[in-house]
Amino acid sequence: MIALADADATRALGARLAASVRGGDAIALVGDLGAGKTTFVAGFAAALGAEARSPTFSLVNEYAARVLIWHVDLYRLERASELPELGLDELAGDPRGVLLVEWADRFDVLPSDHLQLVLAHTGDTRTLTATGTGPRGRELAAHLEPGA
Repeated sequence: MIALADADATRALGARLAASVRGGDAIALVGDLGAGKTTFVAGFAAALGAEARSPTFSLVNEYAARVLIWHVDLYRLERASELPELGLDELAGDPRGVLLVEWADRFDVLPSDHLQLVLAHTGDTRTLTATGTGPRGRELAAHLEPGA
């Protein structure tokens, strides 16, 4: 578990992860409203040369950067039957870019090998827990460990 002092620390951790990604990577972002998922993505995207927008109004945003970034928000999706319209099957594992999915715990949309980031906040305390679900996911999680 990584303690996050503030939004700047969350953005900085996103930037740190961005330095390690390559095309085909998939990242799940999980956490309550206000936990810092979009803030993390903003730091990630900025480090790769893109400006992230809140995906609330369009469910999938694509950013041109060092690698393409597909930023997905599943918050407003109500049924799994709506997922095919997003085209996530084509994006997951695409070597041209990285897939970041906010509210990834709502539906099973990521490949079996991905990085899951759980952001939590209680009062002034914010944390991030990184779990790799396969070899590449574990490799990415290791880049977030303190001292890595």
